[in-house]
Amino acid sequence: MALSGLETLVAVLLAIILWKIPSSILFTKKTPYPLPPGPKGEPVLGHLRVVPSDKPENAYAKWSKEYNSDVLYFNILGQPVVVLNSVQAAVDLLDKRGSNYCDRPRFVLFEVMGWGMTLTFLRWGPRFQMHRKLIQGSFTKPNCVQYQELQESETHVLVDGIMKNPDDWERQMRRFATAIVLGIGFGVSINDDDDPYIQMAVDASYALGHGGAPAGTVVDFFPFMKYLPNWLARSQSLKFARDWKWAIQQIHNAPFAAVEKEISEGTAQPSFIHTLLESNSQKEANGEPIVFDNDDIKGAAGAIYAAGQDTTWSTLVVFILNMVLHPDIQKKAQAEIDAVVGHDRLPDFNDRPSLPYIDRIVQETLRWGPVSPVGVPHKSLEDDVYNGMFIPKGSFVYANALAMTHDETTYADPETFNPDRFKPQSEGGAGEPFPIGQFGFGRRICPGRHLAEASVWIVMVTMLATMNITKAVDANGKEIIPDVELTPGLTSHPTHFPCVFSPRSRLAEELVEDSL
Repeated sequence: MALSGLETLVAVLLAIILWKIPSSILFTKKTPYPLPPGPKGEPVLGHLRVVPSDKPENAYAKWSKEYNSDVLYFNILGQPVVVLNSVQAAVDLLDKRGSNYCDRPRFVLFEVMGWGMTLTFLRWGPRFQMHRKLIQGSFTKPNCVQYQELQESETHVLVDGIMKNPDDWERQMRRFATAIVLGIGFGVSINDDDDPYIQMAVDASYALGHGGAPAGTVVDFFPFMKYLPNWLARSQSLKFARDWKWAIQQIHNAPFAAVEKEISEGTAQPSFIHTLLESNSQKEANGEPIVFDNDDIKGAAGAIYAAGQDTTWSTLVVFILNMVLHPDIQKKAQAEIDAVVGHDRLPDFNDRPSLPYIDRIVQETLRWGPVSPVGVPHKSLEDDVYNGMFIPKGSFVYANALAMTHDETTYADPETFNPDRFKPQSEGGAGEPFPIGQFGFGRRICPGRHLAEASVWIVMVTMLATMNITKAVDANGKEIIPDVELTPGLTSHPTHFPCVFSPRSRLAEELVEDSL
């Protein structure tokens, strides 16, 4: 868990003072079933110092093999933690027994930071159900068709920006991801590379990604600490949350205020927020009760940002890395596009059914580098028994997406990027299944998953149709092979690497320019 040495000391002292050594440490509850296996913990601390703070998903996968169990048990300062390392276990518990695993822990640190009303982090209850209903209805697969025009136009802006300024490709991709989520959520247009909304998104992403593991900081275990001043709390994570709260407030408030202003002026563009505000105005005019207030609307729109912006950007960076490392895959994809689309137009969503290899690249990108390796924990509402193992009420339950997407019993040579692994056996392929788990499970599955897949698909196919993505060379003309290093945190992406983008032809450049 991500606690500093000082925070660990504070946690120990508080545990002793408050006698926070409940039955989950000593486990005196009578049950004929054993807990799931796991490594040995320490007195009072449990597994606090056993589970690594950086990339715990790798350790969980290793322990899963070591103990020959896809379900593991840990104890963090008395809090039972269960980690699921297989799709089967996750489906059996989080999907099929979803009513018992629909809750979240209380994310105290994220409350301090300003995420308290965001669907991703809401506890189970009427407010969660209302927020999910608001979002889910807007992002069903059929409803996502209405966003395709925006996705295509922003993709053309992205590709044009990279062609003109290839060294700035990561920022251009950040701009794309921001334009999609703010355009759909708030009706906001990103007009240029220096648009202030881009920096707002960068700041909010930094705050979200560096605020500590959800439900894994000392403040989450001892909520009263949120009321203590920094000099007394001595918590780096709490200080960070307070220092960066402005970034989260800004991404919720600034675009919301802009939409309200545009509505009053009659210039507002269609958007998720616009629809909800107009609905409230109509109900108010008709004397009907308003079910959701402005904070609910901000929180729901904030969930679109939190779930879509950084994950879309990270997925595209994983894609670029693997195109650089695997030019043969890139050429095969380009050959498919050329055969279906030709050279006199840009690809669009109508081409998707005819481009199965591009879909396999999308799925292999999601499998090879899941951008949220362990995700946000569920919480069990009642005691449960699974395959003869006891799961205590109140357990934090993590689905280890990395272990699932790199499961050697499902995927041959899982560390290798190979889109052909999904080719049906009837066509001479291995017929391995598309990955499951990268978007979550059960009643907490990401409602925007169809939109996310569509966004990365249109970017990938358009980039492959118009550009070559190759290795950079050093001063001696030698190719630079990027290091494969993924960042730790709530969302994961490759560290910066050099690469070269070049138009496939002058005609490709003209097609992009003419599309703007």
